[in-house]
Amino acid sequence: MGRGSVVGIAVLALVAGNLTAPAVAGAAAPPGERLAVGEVVDIAPGVRPRDERLALRAPRPDLTGERFYFVMPDRFANGDLGNDRGGSTSTDRLTTGFDPADKGFYHGGDLRGLRSRLDYLRGMGTTAIWMTPMFANRWVQGSGADVSAGYHGYWTTDFTRLDPHFGTTADMRAVITDAHRLGMKVFFDIVANHTADVIDYAEGTHSYRDTRAFPYRDAKGDPVDIKAYAGKPDFPTIATFPYTPVVTDPNAKTPAWLNDPALYHNRGDSTFAGESSEYGDFIGLDDLMTEHPRVVRGMQEIFTSWIDVLDIDGYRVDTVKHVNMEFWQALAPHVQAYARSRGKRDFFVFGEVYSDDPALTSSYTTTGRMQATLDFPFQAGALDLLSGRGAQHLADVLLADDRYTDADSNAAALPTFLGNHDMGRLASMLRDRRPGIGDEELLSRLRLGNTLMYLWRGNPVVYYGDEQGFAGRGGDKLARQDMFASRTPEYAAETFVGAGRTGASDNYNRNHPLYRQLARLSSFVDGDDVWADGAQALRLVQGDALAFSRFSARDRREHVVVVNSGSSPTTVDVPVSAGGYRVEFPEAGARATVRDGKVRVAVPALSAVALRATDRLASARVAPTLVAPAVGTVLDKRVELRADGITAPFAQATFAARVKGAREWTVLGTDDAAPYRVFADVTALPGAGVGAEVEFRVVARDGSGPLGADGAAVRLVAAPPEPVGSDWLVVHYNRPAGDYAGWGLHAWGDVVEPTTWERPQPFAGETGYGRFAWVRLRPGAREVGIIVHRGDEKDGGDRLIDPTSPQVWLRQGSDVRYRSEVEATGTVTVHFTRPSGDYSAAAVRVAGRPDVPLSGRDAFGAVATVAAAPDVAVVVGGVVVAGGAPPGAGVWLRDGDSRLHASLASAENRAVIHYHRPDGDYTGWTLYHWTGSQHPSPDWASSSPPTGQDAFGALWSVPLVAGASGLNYIVHRGDEKDPGPDQYLDVGTTGYEAWFTSGSAGPVVPPT
Repeated sequence: MGRGSVVGIAVLALVAGNLTAPAVAGAAAPPGERLAVGEVVDIAPGVRPRDERLALRAPRPDLTGERFYFVMPDRFANGDLGNDRGGSTSTDRLTTGFDPADKGFYHGGDLRGLRSRLDYLRGMGTTAIWMTPMFANRWVQGSGADVSAGYHGYWTTDFTRLDPHFGTTADMRAVITDAHRLGMKVFFDIVANHTADVIDYAEGTHSYRDTRAFPYRDAKGDPVDIKAYAGKPDFPTIATFPYTPVVTDPNAKTPAWLNDPALYHNRGDSTFAGESSEYGDFIGLDDLMTEHPRVVRGMQEIFTSWIDVLDIDGYRVDTVKHVNMEFWQALAPHVQAYARSRGKRDFFVFGEVYSDDPALTSSYTTTGRMQATLDFPFQAGALDLLSGRGAQHLADVLLADDRYTDADSNAAALPTFLGNHDMGRLASMLRDRRPGIGDEELLSRLRLGNTLMYLWRGNPVVYYGDEQGFAGRGGDKLARQDMFASRTPEYAAETFVGAGRTGASDNYNRNHPLYRQLARLSSFVDGDDVWADGAQALRLVQGDALAFSRFSARDRREHVVVVNSGSSPTTVDVPVSAGGYRVEFPEAGARATVRDGKVRVAVPALSAVALRATDRLASARVAPTLVAPAVGTVLDKRVELRADGITAPFAQATFAARVKGAREWTVLGTDDAAPYRVFADVTALPGAGVGAEVEFRVVARDGSGPLGADGAAVRLVAAPPEPVGSDWLVVHYNRPAGDYAGWGLHAWGDVVEPTTWERPQPFAGETGYGRFAWVRLRPGAREVGIIVHRGDEKDGGDRLIDPTSPQVWLRQGSDVRYRSEVEATGTVTVHFTRPSGDYSAAAVRVAGRPDVPLSGRDAFGAVATVAAAPDVAVVVGGVVVAGGAPPGAGVWLRDGDSRLHASLASAENRAVIHYHRPDGDYTGWTLYHWTGSQHPSPDWASSSPPTGQDAFGALWSVPLVAGASGLNYIVHRGDEKDPGPDQYLDVGTTGYEAWFTSGSAGPVVPPT
């Protein structure tokens, strides 16, 4: 994926009627040069003579529709008791790592056991086996209560041989040979980020040391920025590291180059945020300096060698986001090219990017040039849907699929999953979210999850044991049960969902309802190629109901899937494209009638229904309108290019770009599902730079119909300097019952003072949304980790935040992080006042919806809440008196005044200053105010005491003179000022209401 060039977009020349890949002409924008759109020039629509060569089909070059089984061999089947202790004669578990009674040690599962059960996997329709790492590990690490064994395979010491606990190379060859004979591929899990923990530090401490305080230095003592040299052959020799590495065993690792401590970052333990995410040791494991060319070359050799030795079919790569992007740009294409040279044209490499943000996960398949990443966004959206939190999150995930679209790849190859060995199993997560859920309902929700995953685009992944109803009580070790009769007390005692069986016996039951369901799903999707590689488009999202369509370029027939995660039946009217449909899943059924372009579908509770169009779609004319990035768009990140006006149900739209003067087009991607768009790195185009003109083109076709095309051009200018960023990250949090006592924010990463788990930052601020907590950011902060918790009780999981957007909104019980209050609530509350006090004919109007009467009352006047919309208006007697784009989740309007105010303070022309002191002592603190004030302080001794107090602290409400642009003020106690300089609240930029904390000149909210 994204293999066309090092920037994630393919340069294609129009030569002799064919698209070929030429040498790169010109250079992209110089490093560090920020570009922006200075002008947009429309180009007349219409097909040009050479557009036919840009009329491409969305690619499906990589694996689609494979059905993976993710297995941990140590826990699957024990076929050879003789290797349980790895060939050691010792019986000491701290030597051998073997202790089947401890969930953190080897249990005896091996390759011979896996081989003996291959028919069990094929029986439920598995076509690809992905196993945890098989390489030789450090058998035991840690001490005391933290001691554990490397049964999982992620503590590699030798990349050239298999761990003897699992078997020999001959055993692995036998597994792969038999799997291939049964029609199953075999994938290795491999780690490039780190090795086993062998390196210690002479300083005797392991806390992370950042690059600002502890830069790398060369022999002259000059700082070295390894990021600037990443992927370059002139990588400097580093003489001084943040920590002094100590290697007790200089031959502990193989290949031998892994024993050189200068090839590791040596910065201490990662906090999993900010720069430490790439430079820090992963829970103490030795973090390779993947920026170094020797590491790149060494890993290329490791990854390619096993292709020859074992005839494997691909890799799943661990901890991808903790490795610099240049490493993947060098590794992924090299491995795939090598595999092709060995005749393995469908060799597949996919990575683990543990994030539910498609903007991040997709960057590794576009910029990073990997073929695919595990679909964590799907997992998060599906979990919300299956646990009863509605379908919108999963709908948003589908709409974000366009972020994966580039010249040679798209979301069709993403492996989808519902749970894994790190986060835990779906059954456990559903129990956490639905306390008291019964076994029957849980089984129904698990079935629905499997159905959704198999009918969704991509490659479904079943985590071993899920087909037997395994649940567990959490992630990591708690979700790594034995398939064979377990001697681990926690595993042996567990009663599995839908089975009435426990872990005390073998669990390879082919009659388990989930095993049988997966077999039936496999048989169903094998019946039509549309389920393997068809395009997917969102059709409907309505409460707990979600509908999407799948289209095949070969058959041009629409298949409609409707999912109902609600506890009661539902009937929905789904927009469709054909004239008739017949039910095809879960069983072939009756015809469904289409009226006014919609088909009515009745879906039982916790179920899914699929319909198949009775007729193929006819080809139609398309007339795309290219929407280019707007003037002022800064091109630091990939930006959206969109084709509006394509009304055909299933078209193919190819986007391309070139700098004026170039003959070659750079194909940005082909999209085959509405909305038709790509996200492009414009600055990576050959010749892009200040003053350059970039032409964009979209060429679209519906089937065999005529082409449609449109274009636009933009002129590039220098972007303004990158903003310094906010001093604060503000986390807004809503608990509907108002029970915030004890709840706080744990924060780490690029923050000035990381919190401790025992002393989180309290939610001490208060707004109309709820409460908020705030943490001071380091200069240039890039990533902050947060957890909302009360003691050991978490609300939502671990979250990584990009603080360039310095506010985030959270809701109790939801893992979603919202970018605005409007997005979090989905509503806008309109406040309206008029001198007469007569609101009998007043209402809020939103286009396309019935007027909502202003029936509520507050101190300002009348109030009503409506669904969020781009524009709202107040009407009196049907006549619009004021309206426009809402400035936020609350809008205040006055009769006779066309302005929409973002706050009550703005509507009343008051400056409201909230003031927080960590010690909670506000005795004697006053506000001296002058310019802008309607009633300036008469003298220093007559400053105003606080007007009131809230959860944040003291507050002052100061009436302003008409037309005032702001307020001059000083917070003081006697001659002690906080802070020292005179202050000015600029109401035009900051707003009329702001929250300040002691010692800070800038406000916490709105963030500076």
